[in-house]
Amino acid sequence: MQRRTQAFLAIWHDIDPAMEADWHRWHTYEHMPERVGIPGFLAGRRYMSADAPEHRCFTLYEGADLSVFNSPAYLERLNAPTDWTRKVAPAFRNFMRGACRRLATAGAANGYAGSVLTIRLEPDGEVDEAATGALVERIAGIDGIVGAHVGACDRGVTRTETNERALRSATGEQSLDGVVVVEAYDHATLEAAAAEISDMVGEAACGFRPGARQTYTLAYLLQE
Repeated sequence: MQRRTQAFLAIWHDIDPAMEADWHRWHTYEHMPERVGIPGFLAGRRYMSADAPEHRCFTLYEGADLSVFNSPAYLERLNAPTDWTRKVAPAFRNFMRGACRRLATAGAANGYAGSVLTIRLEPDGEVDEAATGALVERIAGIDGIVGAHVGACDRGVTRTETNERALRSATGEQSLDGVVVVEAYDHATLEAAAAEISDMVGEAACGFRPGARQTYTLAYLLQE
């Protein structure tokens, strides 16, 4: 994750198999360049997993700060979906989205890895940022891990009503409280460490407890 990143938008979903090929073309050639072209968006990346039947796709957009995700430029884009966007919108399934303030990060600045582990977080008391910082340092110390990040979701920013959000009204969109994103250069190493990392989150007393977790492999990366 970039050194400048202070917030990120995390998105999980599945894709209708009948529309999947066109969806990948749209996301690669139109959607991600469109998003990363908005002021304040620093990078976008899409990961896939064949082992996550409800959320095979994980996308993460990095922002200079949280306000990027409800900025006038972003809302203008969200309220004027392209024809291709309207065409592929029915492909989304089991949509989950959260605009997150980055609470803590550790590991290689400005680096990206081919595999990520996401652990969705559930509230468990007051958020302790010092404990969160200690947690990511501990995770980043595991051999093979190159980065660890924790974000807390801002639901006010996330739930801004737009025309694109209306297009997803049938997807069963779910709320997010927070997420741990762990990056590694070797997928097998990351999968082997996933349970240990989840236990670390549970022991950290940082104001969250671990929820659903899944590992993904990089499909596409675009920077500003």
